[in-house]
Amino acid sequence: MIKNYFKIAWRNLAKHKAYALINLSGLTLGMTCVVLIAIYVHFEFSYDKHNENIDRIFRIVEQEQNDESGETEFYPLSPLPLTTALVNDIPEIEAITNLDLRETLLVNGENSYSENGLFTDSNIFEVFTIDLLHGQYDQVLNDPTSIILTESLALKMFNKTEVVGETILLANKVAMTIKGIVADPPKNQHFHYDFICPSKIRPQFKQDLLDWASNNYTAYMLLREGYDYRAVEDKMVAYEAITKEVYQNMDLPFYPKFSLQPVKDIHLYSNMYDELEENGSINYIYFFLLLAFIILFLASVNYINLATAKSRSRSKEVGVLRTMGANGQNIVFQYLSESIILSVFGALVALVLSVVLLPYFSELLNKELPFELFFSPYFLFATFCFALLIGCLSGLFPSLLLSRLSPVKALKGHFVKVSNGQINFRNVLVVIQFVFAIALVAGSIIIYQQIAFFQDKELGYKKENVLHANYSSSVVAKKEEIIKEALLAHPNIKKVSISSHLPIEMKSNGLVDHWEGNTNKDQVNLYRTFVDYDFIDLFDIEIIEGRGFSRDFYSDSLSAYVLNESAVKKLGWTTAVGKRFNRGVVVGVAKDFHAQPLHMRIEPLYMKLRTSFPNKRRGEIVLSIENIELQEIKDFVMHTLKSISPIDIFELKVLENTYDELYGQEQRLGQAFNVFAFIAMFLAGLGLFGLVSFQVFERTKEIGIRKVLGSSVYNVVILLSRTFLSLLLVSFLIATPLCYYLMDKWLQNYAYHINLDGWTFIIAGMFTILVAFLTVSVQAIKAATANPVKSLRTE
Repeated sequence: MIKNYFKIAWRNLAKHKAYALINLSGLTLGMTCVVLIAIYVHFEFSYDKHNENIDRIFRIVEQEQNDESGETEFYPLSPLPLTTALVNDIPEIEAITNLDLRETLLVNGENSYSENGLFTDSNIFEVFTIDLLHGQYDQVLNDPTSIILTESLALKMFNKTEVVGETILLANKVAMTIKGIVADPPKNQHFHYDFICPSKIRPQFKQDLLDWASNNYTAYMLLREGYDYRAVEDKMVAYEAITKEVYQNMDLPFYPKFSLQPVKDIHLYSNMYDELEENGSINYIYFFLLLAFIILFLASVNYINLATAKSRSRSKEVGVLRTMGANGQNIVFQYLSESIILSVFGALVALVLSVVLLPYFSELLNKELPFELFFSPYFLFATFCFALLIGCLSGLFPSLLLSRLSPVKALKGHFVKVSNGQINFRNVLVVIQFVFAIALVAGSIIIYQQIAFFQDKELGYKKENVLHANYSSSVVAKKEEIIKEALLAHPNIKKVSISSHLPIEMKSNGLVDHWEGNTNKDQVNLYRTFVDYDFIDLFDIEIIEGRGFSRDFYSDSLSAYVLNESAVKKLGWTTAVGKRFNRGVVVGVAKDFHAQPLHMRIEPLYMKLRTSFPNKRRGEIVLSIENIELQEIKDFVMHTLKSISPIDIFELKVLENTYDELYGQEQRLGQAFNVFAFIAMFLAGLGLFGLVSFQVFERTKEIGIRKVLGSSVYNVVILLSRTFLSLLLVSFLIATPLCYYLMDKWLQNYAYHINLDGWTFIIAGMFTILVAFLTVSVQAIKAATANPVKSLRTE
């Protein structure tokens, strides 16, 4: 019987190719989206799971009390003396390793490479699972001048991986011997590196070993089998007394506390300051799972509506089956088999489409999603079971509807009279479809408006026609004036500045306790940046009081400050020029500008000349140019920089592009919204097409009578459209407050954002109604232009 069910189902689908194709398209599109989203979700949840002892690996987290807001701030950092004490004093800890990731210059002969270096110790191999391809674990980091390369870096530098024993230069100074080659870190790991070398090679390592206030490392511990990390946290409280005393001796009003964080939770649940890399977000996972549900729901509803619409034409088929002895259960199985065939075949096509579309989906999400999951038997089996489930759920209602037909009425061409409750059921499905469609369209518009707001927002400084190149080189630090003079020789380079930060990413901050009028010896946290004489002019930052830095005043190089308006207000001043501040004097006040991304409000900030900057080896070379022959200017800049410092690596960027990259996550979200909103609208249109088809079948005789009595095509179209337009109005009334609430919650993540207004939702609703009306009109016009004689013969 089962074989017979599927044989008849296949013949029926082959006979009605257009009907089958429409259903197949909807189910395939829905399952393709689900497969792609499943790969993404699986990849996000797989982060760090390749480590053999992942359930026993934890990261030490430092908690500090913000003196401004009173809130607790979390940092994935800890002092070296703490980790040394923990591993010696707490027996539950099997191993501890300390990591420091930083971009570092490597030199091999005449070639130089700027690579991401992992400075650590040999315990890293005990805590994390790292595949060593060449070398021995107990020897690769046994002395300060040993270094390990990843496989890809070895190929990049030497065109081979058998390079153990070779020598390269670290930071163009220290000769390092290659002791091992490791496999490239997995893409689904929360930190990545190109080489590994001992922390001991760093000059400040000895000082850090004894400094409880120095937080230059991220510490990870491996607990022994069977121990609860919360018990270790309780024991860590004893060390807070030491840090408290150290911080009090530094006149700091807070001291850090320590806790542990499971490494398997870092990628999706951690958003701390100074993360090693940008993490994902569980909210993103929820967002895509919701999209998967919406798309699949729309595809299933389409099948229900189209199958129901088709049921009338199959009533005689049911009558024959019932006359030959088939019962209601046989009828249900017969028509369920059709939906199962469509669903399973759709799943196969969806798998093929997913393989083709995965690179584009990866690009959309800025992820390198792996193809390996397609070859997993568990994944393929789960996809097959999922397709069976969708086929059963999609075909259940139409098959039950057909099974209710009596043999006599079915053979006469009658159909089950649809009760109000059943009409409401189908109408409810259509309403839900268009609630999702309208909400996604409105959400796409709002995200687009917010991104446009980022791009058009007045920042308080000039970002147009500005190039920049970051550097990490003592050569550049010593030849700043030579570099500026050489670059200014180009006629289209108008100004050159060298600073510690770009104005879009001034994240450095610290406590200040000396300013005029601070009789209570209060402390405030201010953002800070170190600039040169040309920085303010190059970026057209407006000075509203006093002046900027000037070479005409020698004292500027030693003790001059320029504050922004927020800093002046924070200090309780009405005017600032000439007042003492942080063992110097304020010479000017800059109008507030956005020195951080628009997620944050404008913060109090001071600027000081780079002559007092403690780390001039790192910074940004910034150029203001004429907007002509950009590539020629870039070539000139790169040639000039390489001629002055040939061993260093420079990457020249356009500031506007760098600014846009700050909001890459929002742009990707907007693109995803656009794609899925289009798919939702397409599927909702298919569903509406099915319902219109059903209504046309139900009202064939009525339409024929109206045509005979003189109704025009316009009258018939309006007659058939009226019901569906009322359903769309209901959808709009439900979708608007729902979308408003969700998008308002999303906008609250930004200190500066657009205001939601009714026009956004009206536009989304009108667009949806237009698409729906066109869908309805196609079927309505076809019915209205049909020969009324043929319509009246349907009895």
